[in-house]
Amino acid sequence: MGDDVGRTHLAVYVDGPYSGPRKFGEQTRLFEDLSLLGRDTGVDVQVLTPGDLSTGRAHVFTGTAWETAPRAPMDVVLRRSGVFHRHPALAARELVALRRHGLLHTLPRQSGHKWKMYAWLRGDARLRPHLPRTWLCARIEDLMALLASQDDLYVKPLNGTQGQGIYRVRRRAGKIELLPAAGGGLITVATPSELQRAWPADAWVPAVAQTTIPLARVGNRPFDLRWLVCDGDCPQIIARVARLAKPSAVTTNIHTGSEPRAAETALVEAFGAQTAGDLVNQLDDIAMAVAELARDKFGPYAELGLDLAVSDDGRAYFIELNPTPGRRMLRRLDPKVHRLSLQALLEYAIQVRQRRGGYAQG
Repeated sequence: MGDDVGRTHLAVYVDGPYSGPRKFGEQTRLFEDLSLLGRDTGVDVQVLTPGDLSTGRAHVFTGTAWETAPRAPMDVVLRRSGVFHRHPALAARELVALRRHGLLHTLPRQSGHKWKMYAWLRGDARLRPHLPRTWLCARIEDLMALLASQDDLYVKPLNGTQGQGIYRVRRRAGKIELLPAAGGGLITVATPSELQRAWPADAWVPAVAQTTIPLARVGNRPFDLRWLVCDGDCPQIIARVARLAKPSAVTTNIHTGSEPRAAETALVEAFGAQTAGDLVNQLDDIAMAVAELARDKFGPYAELGLDLAVSDDGRAYFIELNPTPGRRMLRRLDPKVHRLSLQALLEYAIQVRQRRGGYAQG
């Protein structure tokens, strides 16, 4: 990976490395695709894991295997892990250093903090009607108090991803049911106090509770939506994906077994062509409003994922923001859109380098 004057240097910062063929977990193939596409686009891609910034090394893909090499100068760094399990304190220090030097172009983790995000976005008149009613549950007792007036809630960790730690809590036939998104069996109790005693020890508190949205369906399968937006300077919607859940699933995450489908197709099947077109326009407006607000609040970023939903009566909702959106659903849905989403990251890095006058930092 030479420091050619005409080439751009993009680094991705991720948890790892791990042993075995998937050196960076489920993102390994994404980084390989990005490296190969970058080679054809004039962008050298390197992967950094905790400690690499300090030691001056990086991981590069040769086309057939990953190798360790001296770290090249950097134009843009993208954080690609939401949580760092290996050396979290070291990762935090290195990410702070990268942001201080203006190299980190990923929204900070706190941008995805569900309660802070809700409190921030509800101040915008355009978005307020599209936010599901949300409460902060600092303690289990807060959730118990909510159950006196709410019959159906989703309880989510403040910074969770991939459906982890999500529970649905609802009243049915005089009983209270607790359904974990990750499986493990239904818990049924008679009173809130019994639920408090039965609450799983690994449940994430504090958390947010959101009123359950009766999701639109294709057949008997509920679905929500993921919009991928790239380039915070000039936001553009790269992909619109519907995630069709199994009929009885607690969440629609791809990691919990949902099927990706083109959003327009799912909305047409659920509402008909004319209504679907209106909904796509409305969802686009919501997505662009959030993207622009994120740029104003947090500074430049390369991409974000927006979780959206439409209720069965046709109301559009914004659910949450993901500062490190995955690509697994795009690869399964449409390889061309997957490639376009990677190309957008490379083009973003090129534009940042051009604005700096072609200078990369060591």
